[in-house]
Amino acid sequence: MPSKARSLVELTRIHWFPVGSDFMFWPFAWGSLAASYHVALPMNEVIMNTLFYALLGTLVHSAGCVINDMLDRDFDRKVERSKGRPIASGAVTMTEASVLLFVLVAAIFYMFSTAGPTALTLGLVGLPACGGTYPLMKRWMYWPSLYLGFAASWAVPFTWVAITGQFDWGMILNVAVASCCWTCLYDTIYACQDKKDDEKAGVKSMAVRLGDGIRLALSVFDVIFFACLLWAGYLNDQHLPFYVMSVIAPFLLCLWHIWSFDHNDPKDSWEKFTAGRHGAALVCAGLVVDHYLQSCVSSHLSIHFHLELDSWWCRQRSC
Repeated sequence: MPSKARSLVELTRIHWFPVGSDFMFWPFAWGSLAASYHVALPMNEVIMNTLFYALLGTLVHSAGCVINDMLDRDFDRKVERSKGRPIASGAVTMTEASVLLFVLVAAIFYMFSTAGPTALTLGLVGLPACGGTYPLMKRWMYWPSLYLGFAASWAVPFTWVAITGQFDWGMILNVAVASCCWTCLYDTIYACQDKKDDEKAGVKSMAVRLGDGIRLALSVFDVIFFACLLWAGYLNDQHLPFYVMSVIAPFLLCLWHIWSFDHNDPKDSWEKFTAGRHGAALVCAGLVVDHYLQSCVSSHLSIHFHLELDSWWCRQRSC
């Protein structure tokens, strides 16, 4: 691959796939799978929707990385881990990055347009307002990871409305808050890699702000994640597979990550950050298994009903 093309790929972080892209995908996946269960969507449509949102999440993540590197190029040059990024190192110019960003945003808005007018409006407002402003937060506040969680969670109302055609604020808010806490938690673990350099460069982050109190603070986010998904399951009439796989298992796994990682060790912080995808995937797995089992039960009941109806009709005719 030519060096320029390789630099542009690195700018989007596609060379790390699925790391990073999957963290943008989870809010889309949780919202779409919960909505699919709510309306009893056929499994083949569930699969197609999931692939659609996987692509959309990847594009959104790539666009966010380009914006982040454009705005943070001066900060990146002061941080050991990021000084070799394409814009900070001079491998990609601001003009080239702007063209790439335009292409990515055009593709994202095209995908938005296929999701219906209400979802399109949510996407048009949510992406620039939330995702486009996240990189600036580390200049103004010590809680940029929380803002990132909020920014990523606009995917929940987007997917819910796209699939159900309506706003169910109980479900939307609970799944969105759970998504926000999950993203905030693991982004804070990710930020622990750069604590020393961030302090020198004047970059604000939750990892810097929380210091040794980080475990307790992240545990609070994990408990809120657990409570919101638990209540969302009740509101959505979920069953045992969801509560075991999507609520209890990710909560305990995340708790273990929080209390076992060394927040002063960049390597261990990276390992725990990437391991976060396992818990997020469990949330998806529980939703899919619950959906599949309920569709099997519904199909069985439907067949049984039709057999009983046919039997009754035959008896009536024989009379």
